[in-house]
Amino acid sequence: MDLRSRVEVPAVRRAETGPMFRTLSDRASGLVFVVVVLAVSAGTARIADGLILAFSPLLVTALMMLVVTREGWSRAGWRRLGLGRLGLGSWPVAVAATAGVSALAAVLVVVTGAARFAVPHGSWLTDLLALGLTGPVLAFAEEIGWRGYLQPRLRSSAAVGVVWIAWHLPYILLTPYYHADGNRLLVLGLFAGSVLAFSALFGSLRERTGSVWPAVLAHFAHNATFAWLATHALETSHPTLVNEYLAGDTGLFVLLGTVVAAALIARGTARGSRPARDPEGPACAAPHPDASSPSTRRRAAGPRSPRW
Repeated sequence: MDLRSRVEVPAVRRAETGPMFRTLSDRASGLVFVVVVLAVSAGTARIADGLILAFSPLLVTALMMLVVTREGWSRAGWRRLGLGRLGLGSWPVAVAATAGVSALAAVLVVVTGAARFAVPHGSWLTDLLALGLTGPVLAFAEEIGWRGYLQPRLRSSAAVGVVWIAWHLPYILLTPYYHADGNRLLVLGLFAGSVLAFSALFGSLRERTGSVWPAVLAHFAHNATFAWLATHALETSHPTLVNEYLAGDTGLFVLLGTVVAAALIARGTARGSRPARDPEGPACAAPHPDASSPSTRRRAAGPRSPRW
């Protein structure tokens, strides 16, 4: 073997091993994400009060982007997560469809006589500040995985919603911290229905704007509003009825209000326009082409046109 051969062989080996996972299709990379994030959820639900579980969509997204598919080594890869635009025009809709629905649910439980409004006292201000500081971080940690990474790859809000439900189950079933009161089957039914409705709502915001930030805001607005109202603005002798079955996180009034809001936003999105596009990436719903396919190689050889 001459010197030239000895120099070229290591280079060939690096080329063969380096991009091993870059040819994963959208569906395949989405399924890998689902398997890993659900495994982390099941394995960490009882650790640190679920803190690792709460951040697992963000952590698994980073793993997929930097290690598995290596899309994160390009600017376009990160933009595909919907980080490149704010979607400011949909922020009022995001707040109205979540915080507004939670506030309406609180009014309805008062109207039905199940609860009464109370003047906030005690730690209401510090709790509000704590929600304002931690809430956006936790909402982002989830939404960057669900609506940022997974939805453009599975291209189905319903499928993302099913994964989202499954991701919560270990924390609900294995710990006493989340939806622990009331009839388990009824609570789980309301929870599953509400999560599917939230997934449709947040997914429509994602499609409508080409941005993950309206979904982050909507998620935060819902969590902060229902938690603060239940703790500081409502008094009741029937906490399970009010906080689990009717209002709270995923009660009946919240479920119905979110279904209506999601339907209205989806209708407006379908009527209004096509999904927003980023100059360096496809629309949220657009499939991610396999770089190794013959059609992709043929396109790469021809004229390039500018393409979240």
